[in-house]
Amino acid sequence: MLENTILIATASGAVGLISSLLTLRYIKRSFIKLGISGIDYHKPEKPKIPEMGGLAFVIGVTAASLVTLLNFHVSEILGVMITVLATGFVGIIDDLKKLGAVEKPLLTAAAGLPLILLHPYSSNLVLPFGTAFRIPLLYMLIIPGLLAVVSNSINMFDTMNGTATGSSLLVLITLFLITVLKSLTKGGFDILLAGLMSCIILPPLITLFAYNKYPAKVFVGDTGTLSIGGALLSFSVIQGCEIPLIISLLPQLTNGFFNLSSVGKLFERSELKVRPIVVSENGVITANRDLKAPITLTRFVAALGFRSEKEIIKAIMSLCALSNALAILTVVLGLW
Repeated sequence: MLENTILIATASGAVGLISSLLTLRYIKRSFIKLGISGIDYHKPEKPKIPEMGGLAFVIGVTAASLVTLLNFHVSEILGVMITVLATGFVGIIDDLKKLGAVEKPLLTAAAGLPLILLHPYSSNLVLPFGTAFRIPLLYMLIIPGLLAVVSNSINMFDTMNGTATGSSLLVLITLFLITVLKSLTKGGFDILLAGLMSCIILPPLITLFAYNKYPAKVFVGDTGTLSIGGALLSFSVIQGCEIPLIISLLPQLTNGFFNLSSVGKLFERSELKVRPIVVSENGVITANRDLKAPITLTRFVAALGFRSEKEIIKAIMSLCALSNALAILTVVLGLW
């Protein structure tokens, strides 16, 4: 059983890596010619960058899942795959047609319905200090709402090269480590299943990050940010790690909260008339002093004196590493 699982995990990881890499190479080579591109405004030269790189993540996860589905854990793996496909589809529509500020979170929430129908989870909500509630009906309502919050928080975190993909990579690794720690200390967690899901999600995410990190060769687009959120949410729900997921995503969730509260409504970035930061001709970044500018983590970091894109990215990723360390610490100290 163990040898077979390792073999399947290795095969699915290889398929996910290769398929996502081939897709990214095609996107990098062809999408600017097809008019699917964006401007990297944080660079002095304002280069055109291919958009919708998240397609590679969706294709990679789907291909890797199909390899695993031929063997076992059908409902769990199918839950991950369909959630990524559904959220990725919403992202594709938004990247190509531009959904409204209300439509996007509603459609993202609806993308959680297949996960509910497949029901590869226990319906137990495990809170800190060992408190647990079995809430099957309420849990069915929590999943779509949490999916919309997680996916759109990651989407709003995609402000600079590699911040969304790199921080999500940290979250996935953290969730897997927490699953292993809980299994070794208290049991009740399926390490083999966690390993399989990680092998499905991790290689495409690493590949996407390699192309999206500073200086970005590809932008992930909403296709990438929403589908990555779908992957992380489905992993945490299936493994019962919802609270660690929230702790790991504190920078993303806080950024999203201040974005929305400062603007006072749901909005799309294209609707903003005042940007949170100002980029000079030589690439120096400063916080926008206009009171109408939305409050974002990037603006806050720039206000602290970080001036270059690389410095701001490093500061943001440090905050993300801290929140993930905090999530692991809650398990080590027995708080969750």
